[in-house]
Amino acid sequence: MAGPLGKKVNAPSSFAPEILFSISREQQRVGKHLIEQDGVDIWNIHELFWVDKKDCAHHEELSIHIPAQSPNTVESKSLKLFINSLIHKRFDHIDHVKKEIKFHLEGLLGSEISLQEIHKKVPANQHQVNISSESNLLSTMTGQIELRGFRGFRSLCPVTAQPDIAEIFIDGCIHDNDLDTVSSYLGSFFNRECFHELCIEYIFSDLLEAGFDINKVEGYFERRGGIAIIPIRYSQY
Repeated sequence: MAGPLGKKVNAPSSFAPEILFSISREQQRVGKHLIEQDGVDIWNIHELFWVDKKDCAHHEELSIHIPAQSPNTVESKSLKLFINSLIHKRFDHIDHVKKEIKFHLEGLLGSEISLQEIHKKVPANQHQVNISSESNLLSTMTGQIELRGFRGFRSLCPVTAQPDIAEIFIDGCIHDNDLDTVSSYLGSFFNRECFHELCIEYIFSDLLEAGFDINKVEGYFERRGGIAIIPIRYSQY
């Protein structure tokens, strides 16, 4: 059974946890040359509407934290439809809404998750991505550990071929002389079909293999349908 991504789907007319669709991480990663890594996928939910038992509407924001080692992740459109369907159920308190979300997602993902406040960007030295069809990624000099942000990153959704725009944050040692190389490498994703999470896993793995001392890579993808996906990857050791 295929998920709703890339298809015309009517908004649920009742509470619809069954619309949630899982994606196997193992199937996504099979055949990919990736260094072992850990991390978390943060889903910022900016349009969480729920209705209390007095029929008063509430608007909340929260983030869903899914471990990168969970057996499954969730398809983005199915999550949006599930979140939107919450308006068809009545709750006493926002804590009961969170409990409902947590219950259904943990069953789908096969892993514990946490619900937290909206995850925000942190200040970083800003750079631009250079669009490139190829890149010879190689660390030539050792730099100081600092957080660098690269704006203008783009990849394509493998299902819809629509562009996904992000700002990439790299925490590690990148010498100023290597910035153009890293920027061009990030630009090589411009017309590449790749899911958000795999983009960040490739970037983290490729930087390490190229000799860069990297602590963490974060991708702040622009939100769609009220949901922004922020994959974060770091070393398991």
